[in-house]
Amino acid sequence: MPPTHSDPARSDPARPPRREAAFVRAVYGGEPFLVNSALAAGILTRQDLRTRFRRLHPRVYVRASAELDPAQKIRAAWLWGGPRSVICGGAAGHLAGEAYFGEELVRDEVQLWRPTWRRAPPGIVVRKWTATPDHLLWQGMAVTTPARTAIDLARHMASDVRAVAALDSMCRTGGTDPDAIAAAAFAMAGQTGVRRVLGLLPAVDPLAESPKESELRLIMGATDLPVFESQVEVRDESGALVSRLDLGNRRWKVGLQYDGNEHLTRARRDGDSVAMLRLASLGWEVRRVTQGLLHTPRTLTRFVRGAFEKQGWEHSV
Repeated sequence: MPPTHSDPARSDPARPPRREAAFVRAVYGGEPFLVNSALAAGILTRQDLRTRFRRLHPRVYVRASAELDPAQKIRAAWLWGGPRSVICGGAAGHLAGEAYFGEELVRDEVQLWRPTWRRAPPGIVVRKWTATPDHLLWQGMAVTTPARTAIDLARHMASDVRAVAALDSMCRTGGTDPDAIAAAAFAMAGQTGVRRVLGLLPAVDPLAESPKESELRLIMGATDLPVFESQVEVRDESGALVSRLDLGNRRWKVGLQYDGNEHLTRARRDGDSVAMLRLASLGWEVRRVTQGLLHTPRTLTRFVRGAFEKQGWEHSV
């Protein structure tokens, strides 16, 4: 009797289930894919490729009508880099859930570490670190750990204010904290920019809810005014929450609120107006800060100094 041939994926329970169907769904569902694998599997023909798909990077294609979100853009870059590449920088921050810098940076470029350097196509930057960075797996792709990602984001930013804001954001929404960042930085001693990151860590505050709040805190911290706390809750006599101030000084009852775009809606403006009236009735002097004031720190400082003086504070020489 001739031998019976069977599908090894079905007959060997130790083997993972076949993934061809998932690959077909990815190709025709608008996910980036390696063209050689799709052609070899017979999922599409070269005629299909010319008429229904477009090239993203060498060997990496996507359905012609597909609009890539940041995660798909990152996967396309990783497919180009190969299975030994590690996603890093803003792309790693975005995948970790960081709320501000990751998506902004991915719009311009996706950073990868590769064990050997190769010229990258537009939209991809290859890092040339000598050692493989600490990483974990995200949907099959190697991604730097949140602590390592925070360091890489901060050390490649020219501005200290922006670097601290990135560290704040990674600690609040990116799955890390100052202690983990410090431990990772010590393990990277001697690498470019790491010493600078260690010097910035004392200024980090995971309570900051946006880069503009971080910038406001840092400007205030450089003045001779009383110290502010982040996210100060103000409650009325019954214990009900009246407002949560971006920055507040409980002793002098001075608060600062940054007016970002989310405050421009009619409903939000109405709610803010009511909160300001209730805060005033509780003895608080609250100043609203705009982006324009952040660009003029001296004017901002005079503006806030006036609030403290109104509350009875006097600068001691």
